[in-house]
Amino acid sequence: MKKPNTLLIGQALQLRDKLVAKRHVIPPSMMSEWARLRKQTEEFDANHPFDTAVKGQTFTKPSAFNGSDSQLNDLVTSLKAFDQKVNVKAVAH
Repeated sequence: MKKPNTLLIGQALQLRDKLVAKRHVIPPSMMSEWARLRKQTEEFDANHPFDTAVKGQTFTKPSAFNGSDSQLNDLVTSLKAFDQKVNVKAVAH
């Protein structure tokens, strides 16, 4: 059985990947917001545990989001809004 937030995590990853692919069109004025959103979604990155691993120390890959469902929903909403703003900025150029 899937955890209740699996769908939201999938949406967050999909939106983040979409934004990473078009990061070159994110204007400098929006980079701080992009950095904040990247930071909030980095725990979902499959390579993140391996990038932070220390030789000789054991670690476990996080299996789920530690926050509440409403926090995860807010994150997905923020990613969608940011994507819309980037699209508007890209069309304007």
